[in-house]
Amino acid sequence: MDKHGHLQGLARRIGHWRRLARDTRAAAAIEFAVVGSIFLLLVVMTIELGLVLFTQSVMDNALRDAARLIRTNQASSSSTFVSAVCKEVGTVLIPACSTNLQYYVASASSFSSLTAKTGTLPDTYTAGSSATDMLAQIAYKRPTLIPWTTQFLGNSDLLIVTVAFQNEPY
Repeated sequence: MDKHGHLQGLARRIGHWRRLARDTRAAAAIEFAVVGSIFLLLVVMTIELGLVLFTQSVMDNALRDAARLIRTNQASSSSTFVSAVCKEVGTVLIPACSTNLQYYVASASSFSSLTAKTGTLPDTYTAGSSATDMLAQIAYKRPTLIPWTTQFLGNSDLLIVTVAFQNEPY
């Protein structure tokens, strides 16, 4: 191939790329693919964060009410405590609540000797006696809508709620 033939081929390729650069028929589709996917990601992350905060709030209210039963000596066993929490949380928010809910209830003579747990809770229950200091925790490993959103929202799949209180003198 001579030099003239090579230049003609190069000119044809350049002309082809110029025509493609001027063609705007697919511009809207490409812009939507870029902007739409980012928008969809933000919408899903907003919904996910809202569900996490809602679940945390419902668990907090349920634990406070169940702790009130311990405080007044109405929850002497772990089954009473778990059923009180599950009754408020419901099976819609936490499916199979009695098996998926983790709990930790401990008593001590002073608050300084109580230590809150992090991570998986050991499912122990000590209701304490009259006027003892108490620590109650519940945890739920919540499935996420999109599993990789935990990279952006933090480790939001394990929700832990903690309440510290003192039993009534009974």
